[in-house]
Amino acid sequence: MKKTLIIISIVLLTLLTACNSSSKVVDDYDTSQLSADFGDNEAYEIGANAKGMPVFKNHKKALQQAQIDYKKGFAATAKEHALKPISQRNYKNYMSYAWQLETNDETVVQQGVMIAKFLDIYENSFEK
Repeated sequence: MKKTLIIISIVLLTLLTACNSSSKVVDDYDTSQLSADFGDNEAYEIGANAKGMPVFKNHKKALQQAQIDYKKGFAATAKEHALKPISQRNYKNYMSYAWQLETNDETVVQQGVMIAKFLDIYENSFEK
């Protein structure tokens, strides 16, 4: 009997953990802890996942908005490092390169930094 209860407990715990995926917002997040301010755009709303990490409430909308807001930075990063357009599959490449763009255009440099900060939160939506 005791063995059965232990097995049932383990199965339930596993199921509960699986339900709390990294992308699911389970709580509020104090955005004053972040190193970046993405403004008041609804696409950038942030909550906390089951691990207490900041995540965008809708990571797909957030990425779409970031591509609009930081268009020059994404284009410069793609060109400088021969990257395909950003996607869920290659965002880590952009995360690595965007903050170190080599250009005299300060707007592009700042957008690159913001892209890296954005992707630092974006990646929390996916299992590691």
